[in-house]
This record gives sequence, structure tokens and C-alpha cells, in this order.
Amino acid sequence: MRYRRVCTDRGATLIEAAIITPVLLLFVFGIFEFGFAFRNYLAVSNVVRDAAREASVSGNAGNADHRVMRAVDRAGAALPDGAIDRLIIFEATGPDSTPHPDCLAGVPRGDTGTERCNVYEGGDFDLAESGFGCDPGPPKEPDWFYCPTSRDVIVGNLDYVGIWVQVTHRYITGLFGDSITFTDQIILKLEPQDIS
Repeated sequence: MRYRRVCTDRGATLIEAAIITPVLLLFVFGIFEFGFAFRNYLAVSNVVRDAAREASVSGNAGNADHRVMRAVDRAGAALPDGAIDRLIIFEATGPDSTPHPDCLAGVPRGDTGTERCNVYEGGDFDLAESGFGCDPGPPKEPDWFYCPTSRDVIVGNLDYVGIWVQVTHRYITGLFGDSITFTDQIILKLEPQDIS
């Protein structure tokens, strides 16, 4: 009696699975990673909007920067802890201004000229309200460089205030790199506080 060999596709299926599975996993992890990155990108926009509104409404109140930082904390609740690298509150010369390069590098500017800025990083978000007030020091309070009380809130001569935020999104799987940085800024005119 002769036995006939039966041909099956079991080996071909195994090879196809070995080829497709890594591609499918890469696709799934890509959706996962970029979904979280997009969430953080949207959160940065939300943080900047809320902070700019608070800066505009706070005007020249002595605790304006502290109020802005609290708005950043509230709006950034969707971000992972420690994701906000830098918050810059800067003196804008118009609606299309950008922070001075020193400010972007993390160096506050408090000269008597223009383009002053306050730079807040990491542990600054834990400062109590009593740590603000534009005292030139020593040690200088963090809002001294662009003191909120120096901001012009008189109708017809309102200052612009700018908010710039930098957030680092760290990838979870590391397949697409370690991290990506998102920045955003908004400039608003201060709300009038004095109608004289």
C-alpha cells in the first residue's frame, strides 16, 4: 500500500504570521504613542489659552503671575506630572511678538528696556503666593523681572502680555524616540483696570 503525502498550508500560515505580526504591532503601538502625543499637544494649547486669559484679566495685580501659574496647573491636569518644562510671561510689543531669545533660553529679563520676561520652571510651580510681589531682593522674587504692577491697564494705552509654554512629551515605548517637545504661545491685551 502506498501512502500519499498530504500537502497543507500550515507552514505558509506560520511564515505569514511571522511577517505580519511585527508590522501589526508597530501599527498598534504607533496609534498608541501618537494618540498620547496628540493629547499632550492639545493640552498645551489649552494651557496657553487659559494662562493668557488669566494674565489678561489679572492685569497689574501684584499676584498676577501666581494666578497665571495656578491657571496653568488647572489647565495642565491632563498632562503627566513634570511635563511642563517652562512657562514664560513676557512683555509683548504687539500681537505678533515672540519672547526674547534670552527668555527662551530660560534667562529672565528685567532691564528697564522692553522685552522683559519672567521665566518659571519645575519647582517654581510649587511657590506660595507670598513668594511673589516684585521684591528686587535679595533674593529677587520670581516676578521681579517683569513686575505685574508695572503693566499698563489704562484704557487707550493697554499693554500686551504674552504667554509661552514648553512641554516635553516622553514616548512610552521608545519606538519613535525618547521624547518630543511642544511649544505654544498666545498674546493678549490686558483688560482695562482703570478708566482714568
